[in-house]
Amino acid sequence: MENNELEQTQSSSGSGEKLQGNDKVFGILAYIFILWIIGLVVEPEKNHAFVKNHVNNGILLTIASVIVTIISKIPFVGWIIGMILGIGLFVLWLLGIIAAAQGNKYTIPFIGDSLVFIK
Repeated sequence: MENNELEQTQSSSGSGEKLQGNDKVFGILAYIFILWIIGLVVEPEKNHAFVKNHVNNGILLTIASVIVTIISKIPFVGWIIGMILGIGLFVLWLLGIIAAAQGNKYTIPFIGDSLVFIK
């Protein structure tokens, strides 16, 4: 029974793909601002679908955070919009880290499927 539980925790949801090596670590690192670059260059993890999924999310969240920062520089209206969007980004960031730590793939709602940087 323990082996079955271990296999379930090591497989990413939906694809049946087994996690290998440090996939969870690279998945979590992908959400820490620019550290998603590590998942792009380190062999063999850069070729794993799980890592690619989380690196793509990390890139999307980094771009979105830069855009939100620019918007929040606009006085009054930008501050309010920036705060609301910032909270939303924080929630997406947290959901992504939790999914990576649990060994699950996660796609950012609305834009995650349409904007894929890493294939």
